[in-house]
Amino acid sequence: MSTEPEITLHPVFAEMVRCTAERDLDGLVDLYHPEAQWIRFTGTVTGRTEIRALLAKYWELDLKYVDMNEYIQTDDTTMMRGTMIVRGETVVTFGVYVLRDGKIWRQCGADEGGARDWWA
Repeated sequence: MSTEPEITLHPVFAEMVRCTAERDLDGLVDLYHPEAQWIRFTGTVTGRTEIRALLAKYWELDLKYVDMNEYIQTDDTTMMRGTMIVRGETVVTFGVYVLRDGKIWRQCGADEGGARDWWA
């Protein structure tokens, strides 16, 4: 029997995990507010069209979810830290997601290795 507390994900974040696991790009992009901004160390991506293009590039990296290390949420904000495998390398990622109208309006995140160009 596990002594670890069970994490109850916010419905938007749970759907994000599902869409990512199933490679449902349309479903994933629909979770973003039309005026969404994804703030990254390498620059800000704005709107669903730019976010779709970035997500499609991320999926080329053979991302694999390993574990949710930390997770906390309020009514409109979720903060997480997790472990993933990116191009065969284990990395710890972190992100903050702010909702508006039930959609992801602001997203900030990176991996703990700092700003990298995974596509170089």
